[in-house]
This record gives sequence, structure tokens and C-alpha cells, in this order.
Amino acid sequence: MIRRTVFTMIATIAAMSASAAFAECTGSNGRGWGKGKGNGAFEMSASDKNCLISYPGFIYEQENRRIPATEVKLTRAPKSGAISLSKQGIIYTPAAGFKGKDKFCTKNTAEGEKGTLAGCVTVTVK
Repeated sequence: MIRRTVFTMIATIAAMSASAAFAECTGSNGRGWGKGKGNGAFEMSASDKNCLISYPGFIYEQENRRIPATEVKLTRAPKSGAISLSKQGIIYTPAAGFKGKDKFCTKNTAEGEKGTLAGCVTVTVK
């Protein structure tokens, strides 16, 4: 049973190797993160060990820049997998033998940026 607690993960933790191989997931974080209703959808193969999901970002269209929100607070843990962080994004790792849909939710911030980006991501393991 997964312990359902809220905890904070900081992306700058050097525990993950930048050279680690990640699965080629398809999908996107979708829209709505600025309003707290982000709804991302990703797919991966059951033969892949993990799925790299990019951080949502603060977008400044007039300045043509995006600030990744790398400070992550998990608000809903996945039921059939685990979450970790890398410099590149959030890593979803399904439980051994799992196939189907799994969902997790986060609130993200970035140092020096005002506001919070929040929403959920559904990962379909085929």
C-alpha cells in the first residue's frame, strides 16, 4: 500500500544522474497549470522502465521565455508507480508488471517566480 502523504521534492537534488536513460514518452503537460487545473496526459510502453515528464513552466510570451517550475510538491501520489525528479523533469516509474492508467498531482514553483503551477498528470502504460 502506498503511503499517501504530501511531501516536497526539490529538483536540484543531485541524487539523479543527468546521464540516466529515460523512456520516450508521448504526450504533454497540457494547459491549465497556471489556474491550478493542469491536465497532462502521457503514454509509455510496458517495456519501458520509466517516463520523463517535463516540468510545467511559467511562460512569458512577450519576452519569449519559459521558466521551468522545478520545485515540486506532490499532492496526490500515483497508485501504481513512483515519482522521482531529475534536472530534466519528473520521472514516473510504473510498478513491475503494471499496465493501465495511473495519475499523480503536483504543485510546482520556481525560485524567484511568483505564483504556483498545479495540476495532475495521467500516464497510460501500454
